[in-house]
Amino acid sequence: MTDERKGECQGRRDRCTLGDACPKFGTLGRAARDGRRRVKGCGDPVARGKRNRAKGDSKARRARRTLGIAGVNSRHEEHWGGAFRIEVKSGAQVSPVITRYKSARAQSDAARAIGDVRAFVLVCMGDNERSGLAVVELDVLGQLIALLRDTGHLD
Repeated sequence: MTDERKGECQGRRDRCTLGDACPKFGTLGRAARDGRRRVKGCGDPVARGKRNRAKGDSKARRARRTLGIAGVNSRHEEHWGGAFRIEVKSGAQVSPVITRYKSARAQSDAARAIGDVRAFVLVCMGDNERSGLAVVELDVLGQLIALLRDTGHLD
């Protein structure tokens, strides 16, 4: 590793999504596996992939902590313990679900009676489906799991 702390980003300029802003100038990070040092916010595919993975891992750790899941401390949800199989998704792929949840919650809140403190759950029933999906906030699910554990209904 070199001693230079600041400089032009060494990412692949031909594949960078920043366009005219490439190369960026700033504090250089640690060298990646390809030996190149990149500036924070670099738009080359290696840097984007690293940011996406770090963001997904962060969201998974937060979900695991909120739900109180014990077991192996791994980035792979398949190795986690607990009574449920969990798969954590984040980023743009879940934006449509979040949008639908927020609009349904706003509709429910508008019609909610004064003093109604019940948690909101969105139930999605697709065409030609016998069962549906329940979408609930992570904090509410964590409280439910803790309640089930305390009452002995969850092993």
